[in-house]
Amino acid sequence: MRANRSPVSSTTPHICQPGWIRFAGGDDGNYLAVDMDPARNGLPGQVIASGRDYDEGPVYVADSLTSLLQEHLELLEKGSYEGYADYISLRRPGCDSGTQQIIGVIPEEVPTTLQAIHVNDATGIVDLSPLTAAPGLRRVHLNRSTTADLTPPRGLPVESLRVALTGGDLSPLAGHPHLASLDLKTTAPVDLTPLRSVPHLHGLDLTGAGTTDLTVLADLADLRYLSLGRQQWAALLDHGKVPPALAAVGLVGDDVTFDDAIALASRVGLDTGDVLRVAGSL
Repeated sequence: MRANRSPVSSTTPHICQPGWIRFAGGDDGNYLAVDMDPARNGLPGQVIASGRDYDEGPVYVADSLTSLLQEHLELLEKGSYEGYADYISLRRPGCDSGTQQIIGVIPEEVPTTLQAIHVNDATGIVDLSPLTAAPGLRRVHLNRSTTADLTPPRGLPVESLRVALTGGDLSPLAGHPHLASLDLKTTAPVDLTPLRSVPHLHGLDLTGAGTTDLTVLADLADLRYLSLGRQQWAALLDHGKVPPALAAVGLVGDDVTFDDAIALASRVGLDTGDVLRVAGSL
């Protein structure tokens, strides 16, 4: 369920505030919270939605938890909901539920207003073809789900793509004019050459991908963020083929230490003089 956007509480929208009391969340990284420290336009005790998919800040949901529960009960009694295999989605009046979907399978009929879709824990290979019905689609994230064909996103303004690819290749992404972020996992090695012609690719995560030649990455002149595993970084550094414009790097692995990360940042030319160590959970 997606809440309507309206002025809410926080002056730092991307950080969980001490006055936000979380009471509901999901595997998608989003949550509901009771806001006990509202800003000028907020009310103490209001319910807000925030998290990974709320890039513009928290969203007002209800004036209180009691009001929210009452509204949900009324919607259930009216039958204003859609049922899926293991969950239901409430249809709230005035809420444009067609702009974002968090689901377990892509429906045959996709809303033309869809702008973001998260497919979680899908069984079998996900067919992305129905997404071509959404001409404004900008985010496609397959979480713990796989697809075999990246052709459907080729003609869409997708800016953020997260996929696990099995049996396919990256050729449909060649020259994609909008793609800015790619998180790729594969079940077999893939050729990264098509990424050379993606003009606005700024973020790339290949920690779960098998690749044939990482030196191709040196040709990504505008790449700002790159995340790789330990062996992948070693291969890239040994060939001296680090992308020239990196501003941040990621090092992924169960045995990776903080010192390993600092050493890597230094090797790729990043400034490590004022490193800040932060511990916590997300």
